[in-house]
Amino acid sequence: MKKIIAMWFVIGALLIGCSSIPEPEPIHPLFSADKNKYSLLMVRETEITDYNKWEEENEITNVKTIHGRTSLEDTNGEYKFLELEISPAYVVFDTKEVVYKTYSEEELINFLKENNPNQ
Repeated sequence: MKKIIAMWFVIGALLIGCSSIPEPEPIHPLFSADKNKYSLLMVRETEITDYNKWEEENEITNVKTIHGRTSLEDTNGEYKFLELEISPAYVVFDTKEVVYKTYSEEELINFLKENNPNQ
């Protein structure tokens, strides 16, 4: 009887542990943690104060995280692999890599409207 109780205790502990598994962390802090949504880096001299409003106004529905930066120099120092040339700069990431880079907000919006991760 003790073995049966112990077995149920172990099964219950496993079920509880499995139900609270957090979403995996992305390989790089700028990469998306959600395979169905992009992550976006915006490097602009003036940071957008309300990203949710920006997404809503531009009908963007496929971005989970927006990283806003105001210094091109600091961003290039921290993320040399991006090789950003000018500001503003916009970089879109999926869970593994850079999928789009532009210096035009209009081009960024068009890309996000026309593309989704895992297509």
